[in-house]
Amino acid sequence: MKTIARLEWRLVMRQHSSYGFILLWVVVLSLLFFIARDTIDFAGYTNMTATTANMMLYLLPLFMLISGSFTIASEIENGQWRLLRTYPLSPAAYIAGKWLGQWFGQMILFTLSFGLSLMFSLSTGVALPMKWIIVLYRFSSALIAFFLMIGLAVGSFVSTRWQALIVSVSIWFLFVMIWPTMLIAVLNVVPYPFIAPLLKSVTLLNPAEVVRVAFVVQMGGSAVFGQVYDHLLGQWQKPFGFILLVYATIYGSAIWLIAAKQLARRRSI
Repeated sequence: MKTIARLEWRLVMRQHSSYGFILLWVVVLSLLFFIARDTIDFAGYTNMTATTANMMLYLLPLFMLISGSFTIASEIENGQWRLLRTYPLSPAAYIAGKWLGQWFGQMILFTLSFGLSLMFSLSTGVALPMKWIIVLYRFSSALIAFFLMIGLAVGSFVSTRWQALIVSVSIWFLFVMIWPTMLIAVLNVVPYPFIAPLLKSVTLLNPAEVVRVAFVVQMGGSAVFGQVYDHLLGQWQKPFGFILLVYATIYGSAIWLIAAKQLARRRSI
């Protein structure tokens, strides 16, 4: 597992596209901070805070899904997976090594771009509260971790990078773009007494929504969710509380086991 993680980390750091990712985030974040210089206060949950979080929510899951799915799909497509099957490496250890290497490499790239954008914002006179910086960084880190694992699961089911791209974009579109619309459409046909329990349950199926709720709560905007989310909000008053850690462990482990089981099935064929 350590060897796979080290190899994956080196591949991420050597790719030219990775540094294009740094440039993209530096430009996006710097522009957002610069726009807010004279107009909007970052303290608390403001329009600018929501805009910045939404930008992360739109871009990070898509990039991580594609990156995670491609790392396995490319090995299956070029035949490298057949060679790896001859080694005494379990699918679970393979997936874990891939995730660790990818996560570590992506976090280095994102941290570098995040730091550069902060330095640029400070040089232009934008005052950013430390709490806002920490919460936004943790919000982004959680998105990277969740959707990298989902991307690896996608890669274990497909056979080519083209298939990986299609499935990754479809999952991103479902979890990020049309999730609120789909949720409203479903809840409109559900009897009223079942709306609240169903909303609570369905929310936990989407890690992007769970992380978004946690971010809003940390920034003091929990009132926007209403009474339905009271059972969750009380646990998330502290920075990314215990319930989120438990959720991440259970959700990530479930996706990891699904991916490992699929690769084990492909290994036996």
